[in-house]
Amino acid sequence: MPAENIPSPVLDAPPRPAGTFWNVPNSLTVSRMGLAVLVFAAISLEWYGWAFGLFVAAAVSDALDGYFARLLDQDTPLGRQLDPLIDKVIVSGAYIYLAAIPGTGVYPWMVTAIVVRELLIQGLRSLLEGQGQAFGAKTAGKLKTLFQCLSVSAVLLVLWHGSPPQGLTILRDALTWTAVALTIYSGAAYLWGAGPALRSEAARRR
Repeated sequence: MPAENIPSPVLDAPPRPAGTFWNVPNSLTVSRMGLAVLVFAAISLEWYGWAFGLFVAAAVSDALDGYFARLLDQDTPLGRQLDPLIDKVIVSGAYIYLAAIPGTGVYPWMVTAIVVRELLIQGLRSLLEGQGQAFGAKTAGKLKTLFQCLSVSAVLLVLWHGSPPQGLTILRDALTWTAVALTIYSGAAYLWGAGPALRSEAARRR
């Protein structure tokens, strides 16, 4: 057989399927991590207008990645873990930076409650989904995320304004306290709902 007719194992091999991670929703999720870094840098430099705009862009991308995951049927197990994790990084990080600025209405105990809740629920989500059990967002959790984003946006808006009207400051504080209350309530609801699964897992390990 002539040499040129010998099939090449490289050329004749079927193309490898592309990885499924870099789809539209996961790409938006990863880009949100970059936005988080920019938000933190802008707050540190006291560029509150930029911080506000970047944070709003991150919040919009959070809504879009879920929309595209459903529209394009590109939901992946890693994406379900990564999306809420990056949400917690940007929101918790923003609250940590804002708590260090006097007069923001964000207090250390609030940040502690938010960070502890987010770490606890993220660990619980990883445990249960690792066992093949669904751990989707509940209504209280979605409301919590919404009010956290509104709260951070309002705090940044007040800082950007410099001398805000009293009504804006009252709105900022109302949103922040509501966000904290929903954070604590939704965390308790998740723990209560996961109780049977946790007890079953503990019994299985005995």
